Amino acid sequence: MTLSQVPGNFGCARADHFAVQHWPDGVVVYDDASGSLHALTPVAGEAFDLLRAGQAQDAQSLAQAMGLVEPAQEELDMLQSLLVQFESMGLIECHQG
Repeated sequence: MTLSQVPGNFGCARADHFAVQHWPDGVVVYDDASGSLHALTPVAGEAFDLLRAGQAQDAQSLAQAMGLVEPAQEELDMLQSLLVQFESMGLIECHQG
């Protein structure tokens, strides 16, 4: 089983707790609940915006929402890794199943 095949859907239940600022070279996310600040790459910032808006729940739907019509396995694995990183940062939650 590859990383992108790990079961689970991700969501951002606390979307209203985040202040997000975009710049050409990256994105900063402030978590109002914990007081933490996170610096993201432009691609990671785009992915986080899509998750906050509920437009993606897993690596496959995130790839499609980002315009990857037929994503390669490598791209799906990268997006799954990003989801896991977001979860470890407390930005999103994983709902197994």
